[in-house]
Amino acid sequence: MAASISSRLLPARDSWMLLIKWVVALLVPVTVFTIWSGESIVNQSLLGLISPPTGSSATTGTPAFLLAIIFTLIFYTTIIMLVGYLVSADSGRRNAGSLWLDVAVFALLPLILILSIQNLIFGLFLCAIIWPIYFITRNRIRKAMNYVEPAPYESLEIMDEARKADLIRRGAMGGFWFASAFALIMLVVDLIYYFSGSFPAILLVWVIIRTIALPVLGFFLGRLGGVLASRRTLQSSQDQNVAEEGGEMKISKRQLERLSVTRASEEARELVPSDLPLRSKGAQRFYILLLTAFVLFYPVIDPYLFGPGTDGRLSGYGDAGYYVILALGLNIVVGFAGLLDLGYVAFFAIGSYVWGMVGSPQWTVLTGQLVNPNIWPWLFWPVLIIAALIAALWGVVLGAPTLRLRGDYLAIVTLGFGEIVPVVFRELDKYTNGINGIVGVYPPAFPGVEWTSFTAAPYYYLILALIALCIFINIRLRDSRLGRAWIAIREDEIAAASSGVNLVNTKLFAFGAGAFFSGIAGAYHSAKLGTVSPDNFGFGDSVIYLAMVVIGGLGSIPGVIVGAIAVYAVNLLVLNQLDSLASDPTNVLHSLQVIIPGFTFGNIRNLIFGVILVVIMIFRPEGLIPS
Repeated sequence: MAASISSRLLPARDSWMLLIKWVVALLVPVTVFTIWSGESIVNQSLLGLISPPTGSSATTGTPAFLLAIIFTLIFYTTIIMLVGYLVSADSGRRNAGSLWLDVAVFALLPLILILSIQNLIFGLFLCAIIWPIYFITRNRIRKAMNYVEPAPYESLEIMDEARKADLIRRGAMGGFWFASAFALIMLVVDLIYYFSGSFPAILLVWVIIRTIALPVLGFFLGRLGGVLASRRTLQSSQDQNVAEEGGEMKISKRQLERLSVTRASEEARELVPSDLPLRSKGAQRFYILLLTAFVLFYPVIDPYLFGPGTDGRLSGYGDAGYYVILALGLNIVVGFAGLLDLGYVAFFAIGSYVWGMVGSPQWTVLTGQLVNPNIWPWLFWPVLIIAALIAALWGVVLGAPTLRLRGDYLAIVTLGFGEIVPVVFRELDKYTNGINGIVGVYPPAFPGVEWTSFTAAPYYYLILALIALCIFINIRLRDSRLGRAWIAIREDEIAAASSGVNLVNTKLFAFGAGAFFSGIAGAYHSAKLGTVSPDNFGFGDSVIYLAMVVIGGLGSIPGVIVGAIAVYAVNLLVLNQLDSLASDPTNVLHSLQVIIPGFTFGNIRNLIFGVILVVIMIFRPEGLIPS
């Protein structure tokens, strides 16, 4: 492998080919987004700042415009830095045509589908159907052509200061030419709109400033991307010693040569130059930044992207959020510890009823104390933790008698627990109102925030904060001694016990930790819905929650998040959308209702989930994103 490590710089011609390859690859989707919606966000925001709305909306309009501008700044600066990073990090061995095809399928296609359908989830659902077909077709073509992917470490070279300076220079040029081409294209587009009378003349000053400033900013942002790429290079043994003394963790040539071929390939994918820089960890950080900005600013940019109905869409995404929390909790029990749990919905019900009984007029029925509607909602925050702790306690209670059970026997016991809890809540009429459930559950209270059923943004940000907290706790648990003990039990319980793992405490902690997250989701669910009913907690829900973990990937935190969103989308959004299309006589799906009277996709919900699970188990048994 040492002989394959090159020490030459790319010739000037190859550097220009890299520059053209990446500028074209990212310029097309960014330009499509900008012309379709991005420029509208900027222009309307600038007009709002120049002429703020009057009346009742004046206090809320200006911050919305500012947030939209902040999002666009983050978006375009990140894209320019990403271009600089990719130009610097690319080894130049990958064909430009295959790269452009991948970008078109994974970036341009979702963008066009989402913006044309005007539905984020449904557009991603269609992509989830197209992407596997593309993967299968591409792999078959490569197999027929006897294509063998080159080893990723063959293009690696030890970088001295001159070579690192060359990477930084390439990044600066990449950012400069990308920003210049983008500025020129948008200048032409704006002039066309201006002469057609659909572009406000007052914004021409902004067009001139943008056209002049973008190339300059592109140079410095691309240079920053090149600097980030130069820090992910292969080190010599001497540089490795210096890096270790400075507290930096960098892999050296000597360390890479000592690894196995598989492990060396994995490590080499993170180094520069790379054959697949889009998959490297450096690029992934840019993706995370873009995703974080999109999620945080989504309530502001949604009206620009999809028009009216923002509150309805945000409400749906808030419901998807508690699916994510449930999946993260169940992943601890099933994914980390390998304990099959078919009664997970019971802890969700416990968390819901805790806030339902405390945060509603039902508290007066239970204790005789009068409830002040202005003060009582503030109790949501401490009760949120109390509900999670009570659910965790019952998780330990469930785990205690099942310590010696495995496999099918454990599944049967947890299934029984999941069936018992809703029945108990249904029969306790005095405390839970029985089959009528608890109504009038108060929403949370927070300074300066209006919590009503018509304002979905507060619930959206609340569920984002709860998801961030749950992800942080999940990562800390996974990387802790307890997390390693869970994984050891999952792999081989006997070997784990022989290694000194306390099976009793470890399993109880798994049940308790999983139930803790379910309690959080339950309290949020009851506060958002305003009511709690025992009909919402059935065995079918436990199966749905387990399917989220299995489809996403057992033990994989990103996997279960994707699995939760996918299952929620199919369960509550996609099927309803398909039914709406089928009810339209002009749509091709209407023929199903003509052939089968009374047909709806909701009626075959379980069939669809069954097919999805079978396909996943056959073609992707470790889940969409394996651990």
